[in-house]
Amino acid sequence: MAKILFITPRFLQNASGGAEKLAFDYVNILSQSHTVTVCTTAAKNYVTWKNEFKTGITEENQYKVIRFSVEKTRNIHRMNQILDRCLKAGDTVSMKDQMSFIKEQGPYSPDLIEYVKNHQSQYDLVILIGYLYYPIVLSVPLLKIPFVIVPTFHDEPPFRLPIYKQTYQNHYLYSFNAPEELQVYETYTRQKVKNYFLIGTYVDEPLLTEKQTISHHSIENFQLLTIGRIEPAKGYPELFQDYHDWKQLNHRYDVSLKCLGSVFSMDVSKEKDILFPGFVSEENKTIEIQKSYLLLNPSAYESFSISIMESWLQEKPVLVNGKSSVMRGHCLRSQGGLYYSDKVSFQRMLDYLLDHQSIANQLGKNGRKYVLANFTKPVIKTKLNQMVNMLLG
Repeated sequence: MAKILFITPRFLQNASGGAEKLAFDYVNILSQSHTVTVCTTAAKNYVTWKNEFKTGITEENQYKVIRFSVEKTRNIHRMNQILDRCLKAGDTVSMKDQMSFIKEQGPYSPDLIEYVKNHQSQYDLVILIGYLYYPIVLSVPLLKIPFVIVPTFHDEPPFRLPIYKQTYQNHYLYSFNAPEELQVYETYTRQKVKNYFLIGTYVDEPLLTEKQTISHHSIENFQLLTIGRIEPAKGYPELFQDYHDWKQLNHRYDVSLKCLGSVFSMDVSKEKDILFPGFVSEENKTIEIQKSYLLLNPSAYESFSISIMESWLQEKPVLVNGKSSVMRGHCLRSQGGLYYSDKVSFQRMLDYLLDHQSIANQLGKNGRKYVLANFTKPVIKTKLNQMVNMLLG
């Protein structure tokens, strides 16, 4: 039984997606056979990093969580100003400016870093979740024991900053969520990874009631669905414009768009056929997926995408932003969905899926087979334990 330390910017029970769900899933799986401690912050909201959890040690289920205070809340506007300055400087960017960005990016918690520095010898292995944030960037250079980074790399502007070389040395061990994430790493670092794992995370089979059984009857009203944070970084302004232009062209009144999730840092569309129910429970999310015709994911920056896996489990086809190489790769490997690259391809792909229901149904079925083969809890559990055994063997 190994002693494993997780380092993650925030740790949420029952997280619905993203790196937070992955961290929670990995902790729960590995705590069944190892002694697991989570080193994280007291922040709940990733936009502000405001301290909302109690600091200190808590026992949760079979593992221990140590939460540290965040010393400053995040100012998104100031953070973006600093990032712009760093990117414009290019190779001449100063370490001072880069550190200013990392601190503003947050969550800024020097006490967490101090704990890692002074207590790492109590553990056999460290697993770091993410690459972008202060706790990861500052922890990695301090580690003297075996560690693996689950980076969730994106093809995004900060990735070019020299300071992130601290989290992508080619002799480090990585666990990637998809082959395309590995390709992003190798393309932008111009180096090959010597050792890595491909794991990802799992999606639970939805609990459907007798009335909520998967069906493929002819649909008269088509609901398009998105799931997740509604914000500019996730591609929503472009989606709303593309959807508006598509409606203007074809004048279809049997199609609506429903966006599940909380809204951050943007104004939402006022069009009456675009609905914003806000954050919903897992049960209601399952119902909304079942009611939908297909899932849309407009994000260009994804390292996995829980939402398309959840939709595929209910045999729903997906239409995704092809600029996300990870989601494009999922669609190609699964034959479970289509992707677009601009306004015109968005319109054509959407028209095709709406006009060819039998093909859309088959895509959904293909997607379900793909998830069951690769992203169930038993599959991920086996891969995770193999990784730990190899690292400690």
